[in-house]
Amino acid sequence: MANLDTPFGLKPVQHISGASWNGATRRCRVDDTAGDLGVGDAVVWNGAGLTCYPEIVSATAGDGNAILGVIVSFEPQVTNLERLYIASADSGWANVCVDPSVVYEIQADGVVGAADIGQNAPLIFTHTVNTTTGISGMEMNSTTTSNGSDQLLIIGAPDRADNDTTLTHAKWYVLINAHALRAVDAAGGGAIEGAKGV
Repeated sequence: MANLDTPFGLKPVQHISGASWNGATRRCRVDDTAGDLGVGDAVVWNGAGLTCYPEIVSATAGDGNAILGVIVSFEPQVTNLERLYIASADSGWANVCVDPSVVYEIQADGVVGAADIGQNAPLIFTHTVNTTTGISGMEMNSTTTSNGSDQLLIIGAPDRADNDTTLTHAKWYVLINAHALRAVDAAGGGAIEGAKGV
């Protein structure tokens, strides 16, 4: 049976140790130049801050483009308590998972096989934020590489009846390989070999 084509960005599921993800996040200010941002979007620090908090914008897909973390939720806006995403040219507050040890689930935009476990891949932004649900449209690029500076490291896949890893749009478990809070082994070692304490 074909996999459902339901992009959702990066969804934290556990730590690399196998421990459950505890839901910890860092409060970040969304800059009004960030572009549309939804839950599951990867973000970067824009080099500035606001009242003691880091300021973030959308990450850029591509080899070597480091990621600070992933948006897990947004704080309500007084004038819009039901806001599900932050639109371009708007600003607000997001709760961001910035822990380099967190494992995420993500959909591939094409076919990624079991032989690609241990390989790296960049993000791809074919789809934009779903403005009805507020969910990210970001996916993992199915063009896998051995580049140690690529954004994601594939470490496995959910073993579920609705996830056929031989077909397009399968869901995969990844670490953020090019993480802003972790050294990366550009020679191709990937996130684990390049890791250091933060």
